[in-house]
Amino acid sequence: MESQIEEQAEEKKLGLFSIFMMIFKISAFTLGGGAVLIGLIQEAVNRTGVVPEEKTADMLALSLAAPGAMGISMSYQAGLALGGPAGAAAAVFGMALPPFIAILVLSSWLLAHMGSGYISAFFSGATAGLVVVLGAIVWKLGKKNALVSVKDTAICLLVAAAVLIFKVSAVWGLIGGTIVALIVNLLLEKEGKKA
Repeated sequence: MESQIEEQAEEKKLGLFSIFMMIFKISAFTLGGGAVLIGLIQEAVNRTGVVPEEKTADMLALSLAAPGAMGISMSYQAGLALGGPAGAAAAVFGMALPPFIAILVLSSWLLAHMGSGYISAFFSGATAGLVVVLGAIVWKLGKKNALVSVKDTAICLLVAAAVLIFKVSAVWGLIGGTIVALIVNLLLEKEGKKA
């Protein structure tokens, strides 16, 4: 079954310029950093129909686990799935080029005008938009992955409470949540119950 899916994906691979432009547009017109970019890249890859949604979830997990910039990691995974190694290179170049151009062109102007009320208002609005986009991504991923059972939902809520209420680092929250999930699953397996 999996080889059949891979063969179908192989037949549908996108051209390098298409991959570059897809990632370039996301990178050029998105504010908010890696977390927002990852969600948008995942949506764009799903829209192509080349990669099954299950594989995009795997791409997301690999991107979050990889060291370095999240947007670059996800664009690499997307490019690899859509066009092989050359597609990965095109996607990474498409992700890196817009910020490079923006920094090159805007840095001196932005530094000179950072005290302006309009600039501050713009960034305040962008922050509010970022919260909405991140919330939508978390909800969508949570419905598909974390909120599938009472056990998973409870672990997810405990980690969220630890991070939001008790100010535990998100990294430690993820590590702790993973350890708790593993222990609970092992205990349930010992009892002969299905997790």
